[in-house]
Amino acid sequence: MTDPLLEYVDVFLPGQGDMLTQAPAYHWERTAAPTEVSAKEGLSEQTERRTDALHTYGVTANFYTSTRDPNSVLVAVIGTDRAERKKLARAKITMDFTNLRYHDFDGFGIHLPGLLVTDAGSVVAVCQRRHGGMGDGGHENDVLMSRSADGGKTWSRQRVIYAKQGQYTFLGAIVEDRISGTLLLVGWDMPAGVVDDLGYFSTYAEKGGGFWIVQSTDDGLTWSDARHVDPEPNPDGWTGWPNNSVHGVQLAAGPHRGRLVVPGFLYKEGEPGEVPGVRGGLLFSDDHGETWTVGAVLPEGSDEVSLVETAGGEIYVSYRRNTCRRDGRTFARSRDGGQGFYELGEHGELSGRPVHVGLARHGAAADNHPDLLLFSHPVGVNQLIPGGADMTIYVSQDGGRTWPISKLIDRRPCRYSDLAVTEDGTVLCIYTVGEIRDSEKLAVARFNQEWLFA
Repeated sequence: MTDPLLEYVDVFLPGQGDMLTQAPAYHWERTAAPTEVSAKEGLSEQTERRTDALHTYGVTANFYTSTRDPNSVLVAVIGTDRAERKKLARAKITMDFTNLRYHDFDGFGIHLPGLLVTDAGSVVAVCQRRHGGMGDGGHENDVLMSRSADGGKTWSRQRVIYAKQGQYTFLGAIVEDRISGTLLLVGWDMPAGVVDDLGYFSTYAEKGGGFWIVQSTDDGLTWSDARHVDPEPNPDGWTGWPNNSVHGVQLAAGPHRGRLVVPGFLYKEGEPGEVPGVRGGLLFSDDHGETWTVGAVLPEGSDEVSLVETAGGEIYVSYRRNTCRRDGRTFARSRDGGQGFYELGEHGELSGRPVHVGLARHGAAADNHPDLLLFSHPVGVNQLIPGGADMTIYVSQDGGRTWPISKLIDRRPCRYSDLAVTEDGTVLCIYTVGEIRDSEKLAVARFNQEWLFA
């Protein structure tokens, strides 16, 4: 009988230059949780109320716009003692309306993990390396890779496999064509100076969209230069490019056996959405990744798509719904290889932090272990800053219809994750984690079915 296993290994760390550290050196410190208060009415005849309240750490402030000069703003600080007022009076105030400033730190940080166990048995992990900030835009970044030859116990030094000067790279899925033995990693770029990434989506689509691919033919040891792909629109006129992070699949059963399928952002002018015209969906390739076609389209407000092939040969998709983020995890099912969805629904038992999740299938083994689908995401709330905590694994024994079993793997602040299963049945969950913030490093939790069902 195998003993239960749960252990942790660091994979990607932040740093400066070639020096790696356990945590970034942040410019801005957070020391206490925010206090919820309501804004007061106008201070004088010269000012009017602008917003409700700006919740900071240690103090709370109200914003007022001058009725004489609309470019003049008064910040009224509340709840401070004499020492705090004296300190703030001498402080240099930096206004942050981009939600980027408090992420700024020296060097680089890491985010958006993807994980794949190759047909040869190696484990390949990928992520973004973000320079000078952790926001989704407003700075340069590149793509890192690390490789394990022993089932995720030890990892090679992280190294850059894609970088483009002056660009911010959105990392897409990693997938293997097991027929040719080629690993493919997809992504797309926008100018590094663009702060509003969502606002750029329509511009990107209007400029032609498309995406780049880098690939490896030696099990992840070396990687090619990038090549550009313009996917074929689907019959309804949707164009597309990759959704961020996680892994894709190569279908192993059914009439579309051998098809590569990855998550995508899809665009069609005039369609509604959080970003007009943009939704989540699927991209697929029937020629080993040479050309790609836009497939199934998810409902309005869809984003951050993860997928897995079930034992019945269907594609099960989990995605974030931006219009309602905490009432449960939305899903879709395809039985035609990702060209369309025949079922849409919601799992109320999977409520939690609305972020990219990990999905993997753990096939039935000779020791009578059942065929499982695994799902990873943080279910708790980080009390210090807006973010997640309590990375949790959910288990389905009926192809994703129900998820009755759950196990906590990490109570620390955490956010994005991905899942993979090694040759010997060990499950690997790669996720962003930290002691204070939820994206300080990327770690892998290694566990087995005995631990899941203990």
